[in-house]
This record gives sequence, C-alpha cells and structure tokens, in this order.
Amino acid sequence: MIAAWDEADREFAIAFEGLKDDDLWRRPHPRLLSVGEIAGHVAYWQAVWTLGGGNDRPDLDSLAIASPLVHEAFRYYTATVLKPHSLELNSEQVLAEVARVHEAAKQAVATRDADEAYPGQWGTWGNLVQYQVFHVAYHTGQVYSVRNLLGHETEDN
Repeated sequence: MIAAWDEADREFAIAFEGLKDDDLWRRPHPRLLSVGEIAGHVAYWQAVWTLGGGNDRPDLDSLAIASPLVHEAFRYYTATVLKPHSLELNSEQVLAEVARVHEAAKQAVATRDADEAYPGQWGTWGNLVQYQVFHVAYHTGQVYSVRNLLGHETEDN
C-alpha cells in the first residue's frame, strides 16, 4: 500500500506540471477551491491522520511535522469554501511541502502492520493508508479539473 500511496503522490505532482504561480491560489469559481488549497488539504490530512494519534482535530502545533500547509484553513471544503486561503508560497514550494509532509506521514506508518489497530476511525493502519491512496488520487482529479476550468492545457486534458 505504501507503493500505491507513493504513486498517488507522484501523480499529484504531475498534475502541477506547467502550473504558473499566478494560478496556484486562484479559484476558477468562488465555490471551487484553488490548486493551492487542494494541495493544502491533501497535506493537512496526511499529517493529521498519520501523526495526530487518531484524533481528527489534534493540536496542530503538537504534530511531529510543522508545515504552512498543515493549517486549519485546509481542513475541509465546507469550512474553507467561504474563506479563501492562500500562502506566500509558489507552486514549486507548495509541491515540495506536500512531498515533505508525505515523507513524514510514510515514516509514521513505516513500522505499523497493516492489520494493527489504528486509534481513530480507520480501524487499522492498513485501512488508513488505503484511504490515503484514494484521497490523494481523488484530489489529483480535482487539480486537473481546476486547471481545466482556468484554461490550462495539461497532459491529461
């Protein structure tokens, strides 16, 4: 499952290829998130679910990784859609932060057995990793949709 998770993150990075910094935090519509906000959401949940002790609302300052993407503003669509959030990071920096958080998340699960009990809603660590693979892939599709709506030509268009 870790290999599948790595592949999902690799595909997420491909979705950023050719993304101009001016469009990173631009929303194609007020009710749709920007590519940067989607990236923040992906990083946020990788950090929270793997390093937060099973708590979906941990003290973010207590996590073993600090990142500008691990911020409440990226938690969930319904909480963020009416409050656009952007950072003073460019596309390359955001993608590097997503990769850094992913590596920390992988380290947190590296010693866990897939059938080992997970202290939160996923039941086992294997289920958590399986969900993360889906989660990253789902949001990769969203990145392509946002880019398409912004008029970008991507390799998957």
